[in-house]
Amino acid sequence: MRLTYRYAALTLALALVMALGFEAALRLDWAVAWLIAISLVAFCTFAYDKSVAGSNRLRVPERVLLFLALVGGTLGALLAMQVFRHKTAKQSFQQQFGLVVLLQIVAGAAYLAVRSRVVP
Repeated sequence: MRLTYRYAALTLALALVMALGFEAALRLDWAVAWLIAISLVAFCTFAYDKSVAGSNRLRVPERVLLFLALVGGTLGALLAMQVFRHKTAKQSFQQQFGLVVLLQIVAGAAYLAVRSRVVP
């Protein structure tokens, strides 16, 4: 299994376990529990990547960072980018991250539009 997939699988598994725990312990709606968990995982993953940047240690692939944002970790990723000043100067990453946010906005608007037609 390629390293990118291992990172992605590990972070998703961690977020899933956390979301299930939040849902059970705090009686949160599944979607809310997922968004909190994946945002925390994204924040910590960005923090880890920043901490090893410039060293010989293994970095988190940018694809994984973008994937974490795409599956709901946008708030955690944005916060980590500002707190740690990580990936804020890299134009290619910023453009891809902007596309992820745009996709989420379009998907959210479409969901709300469909939902408003279905639910009276």
